[in-house]
Amino acid sequence: MSEQKNTTARAYKARALKRTAAALVATLSITACATSPPVQEMSDAREAIAAAEEASAAELAPGPLNDARRFLETAEQLLRDEAYGAARINAIRAKNRAVQALEASQEAAERGGGE
Repeated sequence: MSEQKNTTARAYKARALKRTAAALVATLSITACATSPPVQEMSDAREAIAAAEEASAAELAPGPLNDARRFLETAEQLLRDEAYGAARINAIRAKNRAVQALEASQEAAERGGGE
C-alpha cells in the first residue's frame, strides 16, 4: 500500500508542477506582450493617418485627423519613455481616429461629388 501512496503522491506532484509551469509560461507571455514596444500598432496608426491625409481629411475632417495626430505624438513620446502599454493604447486610439477621419472625408467627398 505504501508504494501505491508514493506513486500517487509523485503523480500529484508532477501534475502540480505541470500546472505551475503552464501558469508561469502564460504569465510570462502576457507580460512580454505588455512590455514589448508596440511596433505594429505604431505602424498601423501611421498608415491610417497617411491614408486619411491622402483622402483630404485635413480639409474634409480636420477634427478627427488632428486627434489622430495628437494621439500618435503622445504614443511616440510614451514609446521614448518606454511606457509601452500606454504607447500601445494611444497608437490604437490614433489609428481609430484616423480611420474615422478617412471615413468622414470619403463621405464628405461623396456628398460633394453627388451635387
